[in-house]
Amino acid sequence: MGKAKLLFHINSMGKGGAERVVSVLSECFAADGYEVTIVTLWRAGEEFELSGGVKRINLGDRWKGKNPGRAQLAGSRFLDLRRVVKREKPDLVISFCNKANFRCSYSMMGMNIPLLVSVRNDPRVDYFPYKREVKRMEKKASGCVFQTADAMSCFDRKFQEKSKVIWNPVDRKYLFGDDSPTERSKYIVTVGRLSSQKNQLLLAKAFHRIMDEFPEYELRIYGEESEAGTKDRLLDYIAEQGMEQRVRLMGQSSRLEKEIKDAALFVLPSDYEGMPNALIEAMVMGIPCISTDCPCKGPSELIENGISGCLVPVGDDKELALAMKKLLENPKLADQMGRAGAKLKAKVSPEKIYEEWKEIVNRLINNG
Repeated sequence: MGKAKLLFHINSMGKGGAERVVSVLSECFAADGYEVTIVTLWRAGEEFELSGGVKRINLGDRWKGKNPGRAQLAGSRFLDLRRVVKREKPDLVISFCNKANFRCSYSMMGMNIPLLVSVRNDPRVDYFPYKREVKRMEKKASGCVFQTADAMSCFDRKFQEKSKVIWNPVDRKYLFGDDSPTERSKYIVTVGRLSSQKNQLLLAKAFHRIMDEFPEYELRIYGEESEAGTKDRLLDYIAEQGMEQRVRLMGQSSRLEKEIKDAALFVLPSDYEGMPNALIEAMVMGIPCISTDCPCKGPSELIENGISGCLVPVGDDKELALAMKKLLENPKLADQMGRAGAKLKAKVSPEKIYEEWKEIVNRLINNG
């Protein structure tokens, strides 16, 4: 008897954190003999490549060349997803992110196929405004994977009892061994889509506080705009403060493991996060890291403050500037933190995280 048939559902395979996790997990399950299908709603401009053993069904392809109304499109997504699940007959459906979780919870009504949902980001932002949808999800889902215990605590206790906390796997390309640079370059880096959540503006303000003390350093901001107006506000601030020669917007890169590995610092200035992939990647590369101590406690689970990195209050550019200054003035301390952070590799390897996912997947399949 062959391995089980799995169907993943996520909005797209664009270059986001949840999408990267789906790409890693789908490859692992396919390599292990599972039959894997990913169902998406649209094709993003830049997407993660899928393993040759993974089947992709994109529901949006049927609308190519057409211009459906918003209501028609929304309704068709539920019906089309339901048809696909019925046709594919998976042993388990696995959905990622709030809208996909809600969509599966409604589309799969009346079906005996188990549903495993995955909550990403901060539930207080992504789930609390949708009380009816959350109740439906809690009732329909056979289990849930959370990224942090703090995120799990936001939901009904019975739902928590059938759930599990699993960290994100790191992409193998960041696991290049202990070849940390002997001397770090004169730049500070952050990685993330340009949005109010990621709060790159906070980092720019913190850098402005210290940049005269460190004239040889520059700030490099990686990521494409995902929220209208965010990039303009950031550029306006940079221009107002005369920082054009010291702050660079790098856009999106598929070569981060090469481009940022010798950075002096990695900074995550977010207002909230789930389990931030960018921070995991920076830590396993041995880059000294600073992060806001933001909900839902992903950074504080990754970083032991003062040992493997620094945690600062959310939204406080003064404290962030002080932490940056401390590490730039003390390169030996920064190097110690970077080396301590790199030990995270053992906890986030694709093999370890895959085994944790496989355990809950097989349990739900066997228990129905």
